[in-house]
Amino acid sequence: LELAYSNLDRLVLRWLDEKIELTDQQQQQVKQALDEHLAWHCVAHLPAYADLLDNLHKDLSNNSVTHDQLISYGDQIAAFGKDLVIVTRPTAVALLASLSDDQITALETSFEESNQELLDSLSEPDPSQRVDERHDRMIERFARFMGKPTQAQRDAIMQWSQNYRPITGFQLAYSYEWQSELLNALEIRQSQPAEFSKRITLLFDPGAGWSAPYRKAVRANQEATWQLVSEVLSQLSGSQQRRMMRKLASYSEDFDRLSCQSSEGVVLSPKTKEAPSGSLSQS
Repeated sequence: LELAYSNLDRLVLRWLDEKIELTDQQQQQVKQALDEHLAWHCVAHLPAYADLLDNLHKDLSNNSVTHDQLISYGDQIAAFGKDLVIVTRPTAVALLASLSDDQITALETSFEESNQELLDSLSEPDPSQRVDERHDRMIERFARFMGKPTQAQRDAIMQWSQNYRPITGFQLAYSYEWQSELLNALEIRQSQPAEFSKRITLLFDPGAGWSAPYRKAVRANQEATWQLVSEVLSQLSGSQQRRMMRKLASYSEDFDRLSCQSSEGVVLSPKTKEAPSGSLSQS
């Protein structure tokens, strides 16, 4: 976790460069923005992640994890994601505004490739195979935290997988619409910068533009997943509970260690963990 977080700026830059091949100036601007975003995230979010895990650890140790509590934790996680979008959105607007025609063509190509992946996932496996694959993926996720699931837990996961509403078709339709609106907005990035910024800001509003059936399916799947997690947690064996509590404590410690807040309340640099000379350390 620490290695990935420490190299997050490089990973993002590499991902962007593979999509549109950034110029030197764009790389420098994005790198500067990423440093600022990570400094904010290190202070504003990482301690909150640790607190959330500590609270979940406490609930688990008291055998008091309820369905409603899980939904509350999920809402907190979703709020973290929305914060990230809001904070990073101006950087996305500025980068998109700076794209050349050749870079936009490369972006279109990357869209086509990602759309093809969704199309392939729709056409390859039959419905029963999708159920089995979804079941196996969820088994792996639970096993990572609590060890090998019991047969009763596996049965609950299979029931969840069978009832899960496929959303790939909705995702593909939404992707086509979102990409089309983005490419249309890019046509006015230089001639109408204010209108361009407005359109991009709306496009980066999480969940905006989803069709009613898409939104309904996502909500149904979320509810079913929280029901599954609640059921599995209620069936934990002693060894599973102890393993999960160790995992939660370990992740909480990782986030505490990565946090840029020292014990004296001084904001630290996310890279060096030393107090910087800039405004963050003085706030």
